[in-house]
Amino acid sequence: MSSKGPVGGSLAIEVQLRAEAAASLKALGHRLDRQLTELQQLGQQVQAMAPSPLRDKKLAEYNEKRREAEYRKWTLIVQREAMGLFNHDDVEEIYRVPPKLS
Repeated sequence: MSSKGPVGGSLAIEVQLRAEAAASLKALGHRLDRQLTELQQLGQQVQAMAPSPLRDKKLAEYNEKRREAEYRKWTLIVQREAMGLFNHDDVEEIYRVPPKLS
């Protein structure tokens, strides 16, 4: 009688876990990409506005959304590291968070 488990049992689980992790990374990347597009558009609006209370409100909204994008990008990097991916040059190149505005 063999003490080995079923052939491919733990490998199949490993493959499934990696597929789930990859799907999670992909979804996070898509959300971050959409968020950065919206952030860029909002930044252009803010820069086109003359000083006013409305501009101040939009500026605060922009900087808050920028902070959220930085956090989402950090989350993506942490998840990549959990999968064993430690070079994040591609993340930095693809997901460029625009600068803070004042």
